[in-house]
Amino acid sequence: MPDAVHTSSPPVSGAPPTAPVSAEKVALRLDIAGSLRKHKVLALLTFFAVLAVGLPLANIKGKPAYVASAVIFVSPRFVANLQDDKEFDLQSNTEYREYVQQNVRTINRFDIMLEAIERLGDGKGVWVRPNEPLTRAAERLQHALKVEPIPDTYQILVSLEGDRPTGLDTVVNSVADTFIAKTRTEEFYGSDERIKNLREERARLLEENSKRQDERARLASDLGVSTFSESIQNPYDKLLVEAKTALASAGRDRIQAEADLASLHGSSSTSGMTALDAYALEMVNKDPGLTTLDANLNTRRSALLSEISGLKADHPGRKAAEKELDELQQERDRAQARLMRSYSAMLEEQKQAQVDKTTRLEQSLQQELVKQAAQAASFSSGYQHAITLGQDVDLAVKRIGSIEDRINFLSLESRAPGFVRLFSSARPPDAPFKGGRRRLYMIAGLVALLAALAVPVCVDYLDPRIHWPGDVQKVLGFAPLGWILEKKQAGDGFEKEQVLRLASRIAQEAQTRSTRIFAFTGVSARNGTTTIVRELALSLTHLGMPALAVEANAYRADPRYRDPKSRGLTVVLRGASDIAAEIVPGTDDYADYIPVGDVGNFENLPDLQNLVKILREATNVYPVVLVDLPPILASVDAELVARAADVVVLVIQAEAVTKAELKSAAKALERIQPTAVAAILNRVQLETAAGFGREARDEFYKGTSRPTTVWASPWLWK
Repeated sequence: MPDAVHTSSPPVSGAPPTAPVSAEKVALRLDIAGSLRKHKVLALLTFFAVLAVGLPLANIKGKPAYVASAVIFVSPRFVANLQDDKEFDLQSNTEYREYVQQNVRTINRFDIMLEAIERLGDGKGVWVRPNEPLTRAAERLQHALKVEPIPDTYQILVSLEGDRPTGLDTVVNSVADTFIAKTRTEEFYGSDERIKNLREERARLLEENSKRQDERARLASDLGVSTFSESIQNPYDKLLVEAKTALASAGRDRIQAEADLASLHGSSSTSGMTALDAYALEMVNKDPGLTTLDANLNTRRSALLSEISGLKADHPGRKAAEKELDELQQERDRAQARLMRSYSAMLEEQKQAQVDKTTRLEQSLQQELVKQAAQAASFSSGYQHAITLGQDVDLAVKRIGSIEDRINFLSLESRAPGFVRLFSSARPPDAPFKGGRRRLYMIAGLVALLAALAVPVCVDYLDPRIHWPGDVQKVLGFAPLGWILEKKQAGDGFEKEQVLRLASRIAQEAQTRSTRIFAFTGVSARNGTTTIVRELALSLTHLGMPALAVEANAYRADPRYRDPKSRGLTVVLRGASDIAAEIVPGTDDYADYIPVGDVGNFENLPDLQNLVKILREATNVYPVVLVDLPPILASVDAELVARAADVVVLVIQAEAVTKAELKSAAKALERIQPTAVAAILNRVQLETAAGFGREARDEFYKGTSRPTTVWASPWLWK
């Protein structure tokens, strides 16, 4: 909790009602058994889900695997017959490695895989499955074949794995032979086809260049220019800039006129009048007719005041004079109102006319700008297109020259030995290189067990809800005033003990600091605020400090407060009764209290400003007043009462309130800045926080405490 919340005094806090369990100890002690008990089904589902995935995977990965490998040699040099071919000239080791990688990615090309299978002939059954298309078999071979360069050598390793040794070497050797044949064809026997393609490309570029030059000449004629250069300025640009400047100025004038019109109806921060009324009033005050009327009325008013001077209040003459004075004032007000309406209408019409004028001017300038922009765009588009055509012509000329050089070079190339050759053929595998399912089954079982243990623990660790006082302290920054175990799990004795301890702390606070009004509010609805207020009031009364429970929850009234003897707090707030008359006397089962009463269809208390005064009056009779408020995040009543209370007690229901909700409640309290803040954690579960609740309960009933750990053992630290 930020320090700003508890401004005038520190928060009311204290140790839990029983031996505390620190957050550090709980953090170091994982309650695996408790998590498994709470999430038995999740643990079992996780265990079997991991097994369902792990066992088949272990069965697949545990199969024996065989491998057949062939080695392909990639020469670092290509020797041409006539001269060096720049296409195959590897200038550096980096280029050679890139060429090797290119061959690595080419070996398992689909067309090579398909041709390698077809080369097997009648022996293709070693790879092709029954009734399987060759294309599908080629795709499988693509994914199954492993191709990688051997580091620090000129070699490429081609491997194929399988669960049977038969035919693996045949398939690998067929792939290697097919790749080498394809490579030689692409390197040495494609020159004629490439020369033909280059000549066709040259003819196409020449034809396109001629068309570009003709189109460029046509654009020069249409635009009226003799040459095209990027340095020539568009003549329409200056006109366009001037039009934009004029349009911007007109836009500002229109905005100013609209602002002047809008400001007429804006209210003044001091007088509350609109600007239109203020201007009209100024003109009315200067109106000569009204000035003349005021002078005449003042003359008559002075005469009447002289007449009634010295007359008694019940004198007939005085009453007639006073009536005439009222009529004179009414006549003056009517004249002023007529003038106000007249001047207001005139001012508004003037401002509206100015807005219409500036709007029409702006629209005209906008149309002119569009027209000039179209002319500039048309000229610019044609001019830029002509420049682009010129650049394309220059690029095409360079490309044609490059193609001609290439044709001449390829014409001189003759057959030469290639880069790639077979270095080592694949041999039939004689033993598997990996396999074994038993170890994988054990690993799958171990992983499933660990996952079944880890998932419930992680679920509890990542749970965003508030579980125990340590969670409250981490969020608020101070320890809660106390905590209460879930009633069904606590037992009558432990529950009464916890409530009595809370009542004792409240009594101590009231005695040492003269704290009288304690406002109880929940983080959310149904956090047990009403139950705690009623039980604490009864416990305080039993401790000899009579307490009054005040139901101030119009948001959701509790039936336990209803009593036909009392009309409730709402009657007291409205001033129709006093608080003493509406208090329901206590019995052995409950302390004195006052219900909220009938609030009608409203969800807020009436005349809430009187509540603090009423509560202070109640402290003259009751040393402690406990106010039962609606949730702090749901009702504004809770904020208004909490601001004036001596202590605000935030009730938090364990495992129903999240840390985010508690932070929101803390921020709400921080905004209202109460005198002091305390917290109570309600309905704590028995197995929460490594058995925190169970240990506290067992210590109360049995006098037992948590067993000493090895690290805290006395003999270790003697």
